[in-house]
Amino acid sequence: MTTAPAAVTAVPVYRVAPHPGPESEVTVTARCMDGGCGWESEPVPRPETGAADCAAHTAATGHAVFAVLVEYVALVTATFGGEEGSG
Repeated sequence: MTTAPAAVTAVPVYRVAPHPGPESEVTVTARCMDGGCGWESEPVPRPETGAADCAAHTAATGHAVFAVLVEYVALVTATFGGEEGSG
C-alpha cells in the first residue's frame, strides 16, 4: 500500500543588509509558474507578506511553484582614505 507524502510547510528566509537613507527600499514580487496560470503578486515591501501571498494562491489553486524576485534599492556611499580625489 502506498501513502501520500506528508504536507511540508516551507518558510523562506531572506537576509537583506539594510542600507541607510529613506530612498532604500525592498520590494518582493512573485508569479505562479504553473503552466498557463497568470497569477502575479502585487509588489510588497516585506518578504513574509510575499510568502503569505504565495501560500494563499497555493491554498486556492494547488499551484506550488513560484518565481520570486527580491529587489532592493541601495543607496551606497564610499569613503576613501587620504586626500579627496587621490588614488
